Amino acid sequence: MEKNIKEEKKDAFEIAYAISLITQIGVVVSVITITFIYSGYYLDKQLDKSPIFVILGALLAFIFSMYSVYRLVLPISKKEK
Repeated sequence: MEKNIKEEKKDAFEIAYAISLITQIGVVVSVITITFIYSGYYLDKQLDKSPIFVILGALLAFIFSMYSVYRLVLPISKKEK
């Protein structure tokens, strides 16, 4: 019976960790995307350009978001091996 309690605690911890990781990924991607796109919008308005900087901001946001997600998931992939 004691083994079942330990397994249940381990399962609960893994679920909480997964929820935490998903939340972190969502927040990081959202903040990066909003920051870069808004910065591009601001530069477009200041320099009176078309959506050049918004597009550049979106591309940079994608690159930095993917790198951030990679860095968040990397410890899990190392742990699995």
